[in-house]
Amino acid sequence: MTEKAAINIRVNKETKQNAEKVLNKLGMPMSVAIDIYLRQIALTDSIPFDLSSKPRKNKNDHDTAMMIAEATAQYDVVKSSWEDKLSDVTPDWMNMNKMTNEELEARLAKHAQDAKNGKNVEINKAFAQLNKELGI
Repeated sequence: MTEKAAINIRVNKETKQNAEKVLNKLGMPMSVAIDIYLRQIALTDSIPFDLSSKPRKNKNDHDTAMMIAEATAQYDVVKSSWEDKLSDVTPDWMNMNKMTNEELEARLAKHAQDAKNGKNVEINKAFAQLNKELGI
């Protein structure tokens, strides 16, 4: 088992509450979300989102939804309705539980590079599209 390390941080109360609302909808503990964020920093050797104040172009909801599904698939968390429906329609080639670690790392690296190249979308738009496609 991997050794765990503690992180103690202070954030704006309203920011934390807003984040908790979103994470609760996803059935994801904040510690898992922070772990995903830190893993992406380590994987991409960068902050895993655009810090630019310029408007983004080439937004692709599908790619962002894929990145989210891949990042969350490795965790045992309470399933929300979109996760349940997504697992029912996910083809085997996208199922993280059927991938080797090397396949998963290659796929995440590809998406990280796509994000660096500006092929990204705002998270709220990705979930809105995903919910629409799944009829939620």
